[in-house]
Amino acid sequence: MQQGQEIGALARSLYPDGILITGRDNQAAAARTLACIASGIGQAILEATALAAPFVAKADILTPVEQGWHVLEVKSSFCDTKDLAWLIDDVAYTVMVFRRFAVPITRASLLLLSRAYRHGDGADRLFVEVDVTEEALERAAEFRTSADSIARTLFHYEAPDPKLGPACRDCAEFGTECLGARLEHTVLEIPGLHYRKLLQLSAAGIVDVAGLPPDFKLNDRQQRAVKSVVSGQLCVEDGLAGALDAIAWPCCYLDFETVATFLPLYAGQGCHEQVLTQFSVHKRCGADGELEHTEYLAEAGRDCQRDLAKALIQAVGQQGSILVYSTFEHARIKALQKLFPDLADPLQALLDRLLDLLPILANHVYHPDFHGSFSIKKVLPALAPELSYDDLDVRNGEVAIARFARMARREIVGDEVGITRRQLLQYCERDTLAMVRLHEKLIGLAASQVARKTVS
Repeated sequence: MQQGQEIGALARSLYPDGILITGRDNQAAAARTLACIASGIGQAILEATALAAPFVAKADILTPVEQGWHVLEVKSSFCDTKDLAWLIDDVAYTVMVFRRFAVPITRASLLLLSRAYRHGDGADRLFVEVDVTEEALERAAEFRTSADSIARTLFHYEAPDPKLGPACRDCAEFGTECLGARLEHTVLEIPGLHYRKLLQLSAAGIVDVAGLPPDFKLNDRQQRAVKSVVSGQLCVEDGLAGALDAIAWPCCYLDFETVATFLPLYAGQGCHEQVLTQFSVHKRCGADGELEHTEYLAEAGRDCQRDLAKALIQAVGQQGSILVYSTFEHARIKALQKLFPDLADPLQALLDRLLDLLPILANHVYHPDFHGSFSIKKVLPALAPELSYDDLDVRNGEVAIARFARMARREIVGDEVGITRRQLLQYCERDTLAMVRLHEKLIGLAASQVARKTVS
């Protein structure tokens, strides 16, 4: 939100003579907007407010044009985004409300970020205006025909009859006040279930995993999850030991952290550019070997990616597998190769040794407490509950990104810098230690499976 507000302020700076509508009272802001329009000021109106009960809209920028007004919405997406449709819907809603407010909107545009913008450039180089008048006015007309019925539904005191669908996945009420209430496991937990199959289950009124028809087609991973949930037991499939045999010792466990902000932090960089800031490496020579730990955290005041790349090459050595959890590390090392061609060969040697632990686990193991997710934050409590993130001040990647960005922007200063750096190091170290514990658990599960087969 803070970054979005900064982008909005930079866009408004392009209209230094514009009139800014301030205040949180929508009625007062709408009245002032109408007064500005009626006065024929001929200037841009910034944060113009339209109130056509029950609808409210704020236009980032409103400029007078022949026979009406031009609305410009500021967004933090790039000008060549492939997701233009939802941005058009956003400005179309604004158009609809302003027209209901008796403000004639005849043009509509999006102010989007330029890929050519670089750190230190002026605001005049930050934005690209994309004219979406035709599409926005067409969508606004569609919205107008359904607006009243949507408003009646939204303000109705009785909830509609619940219906299982893809939107239920992100609904906070699903498991507490809706169809998932009092159910320990629902069909939403089936990993990678296609939305068409979800709709089939919805049509059949099936929400509980235990109610799945025996002939309902699922892939191997999904069948394993259902089997585990229905039995209430950890499920380990054949082949786990063979998959783990691909891991060569000495083994390194690698995790990266990055920072990416709407506006670039360092010289030469553009908007939304992802910058590698941190790594943690745990290393051991065998399953029972002593753990060694190496870590790196960049100085927040400069781009340290070259130093980080060199430190990483040194930390992982030249032999054995480098275990990661997801494809993220692979993508970031590829990005380092492009940034530093002279380091391409040693970085390629690292890529050749990368091995992703996530698919090994996902293809062979499922625990009911995964609840459909193979993220390390879900898997760890189920398989290695002795290790958690609960004692840390930074417990997820989003917070880590925000903390580093605030240091880079000098919003964290003085003694707080040292405290923050320590918190970031602890978090990244916990991620690689989590991989160590998961690897140990998988080795134990594979050994137990082999032992059972030997006895039988």
